[in-house]
Amino acid sequence: MSFGAPIWFWALLVIPVLALLFARAEQRGIARLREFVSPRLLPQLAATVNRSRRVFRFALLMLGLALAIVSLARPQWGYIYEDVKREGLDLLFAVDTSRSMLSNDVQPNRLERVKLAAQDLVNQLQGDRVGLIAFAGRAFLQAPLTIDYEAEVESINDLDTKTIPEGGTNISEAINLALNTFGKSAAGNRALIIFTDGEELSGDAAKVAKAAAEAGVRIFTVGVGTPQGSLIPVTSDDGGTAFVKDSAGQVVKSKLDERRLREIAQATGGFYLHLDDGPRTMSQLYAQGLANMKAADIDARLGRRPIERYEWPLGAAILALTMSILIGERKRVRARARVPQWSKIAVPATALILVFARPAFGAATGLNLYREGKYNDAYKSFQEDLQSHPDSSQKEKIEFDAGTAAFKMGDYNKALQSFSNALLSSDKGLQENSHFNLGRTLEDRADMDQTNETTLKDLTDAASHYESTLRLNPKNEAAKA
Repeated sequence: MSFGAPIWFWALLVIPVLALLFARAEQRGIARLREFVSPRLLPQLAATVNRSRRVFRFALLMLGLALAIVSLARPQWGYIYEDVKREGLDLLFAVDTSRSMLSNDVQPNRLERVKLAAQDLVNQLQGDRVGLIAFAGRAFLQAPLTIDYEAEVESINDLDTKTIPEGGTNISEAINLALNTFGKSAAGNRALIIFTDGEELSGDAAKVAKAAAEAGVRIFTVGVGTPQGSLIPVTSDDGGTAFVKDSAGQVVKSKLDERRLREIAQATGGFYLHLDDGPRTMSQLYAQGLANMKAADIDARLGRRPIERYEWPLGAAILALTMSILIGERKRVRARARVPQWSKIAVPATALILVFARPAFGAATGLNLYREGKYNDAYKSFQEDLQSHPDSSQKEKIEFDAGTAAFKMGDYNKALQSFSNALLSSDKGLQENSHFNLGRTLEDRADMDQTNETTLKDLTDAASHYESTLRLNPKNEAAKA
């Protein structure tokens, strides 16, 4: 197995950090509960949260995160073998190695400057094939077309004025050799870059350039030297420095022929550049010339491509994250399990109130409905009594009865409202029962699925009502439980 982007594994370091933060948050949560909740309520609050589920849920989250990171690392195993076609340009560098390139009107000399510039251009290529031609009185293919750029640079470094033993400068020979080297490669993606001082002593490069244009080869010329020219230094027989002389014994002065080089390039749709600054000039040549040429298939070979398997850890990550969402942290308490607990405490108290507090204006309908188990209808009947007799002396007792019916309905909010209204009674017994029933209602509501903050508030308020119950009746054993 291999990975296409193993750098993503560094992201796994976040998991132990998150685990540490989770553990600290759990410890702080327990400490805060002990600080703000009475010891009596701690078991009840803890009973609403399943801590093992919370830890398991967090573990699933971390597992999902780890698997997602592995997916981003692009796991790969197995291979597909397929024909791989590569597109690019076919480029030939033609470098003048005649003795005129030893002129030092540019430092250290023309040939060395050309070699450095050619290397700068190679460094900008991306998948193009490149070859090398050395020329003087004739031309020779120093390096065939290849994508081995290191070999190309090595061939460039090996160039000197002794590479071609025949003296002179024959640019035409270099162009003809380039045409033969390109052969049947795709037209439109072939270019010849000529590095020279432009002094052609034999041949007719401008004429041959037209043939190159017809063959779909574009020529770019790069001139090195100065129009003023300079002498050509050579090593004398005694090891000193001498200068090249013509047949008449006159010292030869080599000058840059920009007109000829511009004519050659323009004949093929290329352009001429003077080699002032190597990297800048080569960048200009690439950006304005080579980059605008159309790439074509340069070769095809059987390649081995690894098979991406990121979908497996990604699918497992999605499954783990989905499970973490579905797993709840709170314990569920069924309603029917709560009713008996209420019935042992609230119903007898309610029955006592109902028996002795039966109002004179016909609330018996609500009581009968309550006894028949029709709690919703009973609640509506009690509410109608309250609306029709808002100033009745039995108002708080009817509120208590309505709260009891609302609790049986499972509507804890209505029950809390009614029991709270019943607290306005001056009857201590009714106040005691109302406080107790408020505590029970809040305690049962806390068992429902709520946020930790809401649960904590309900249980805290419930404890307060139980304490109020005990202040009114210290012998109330149910409030002590």
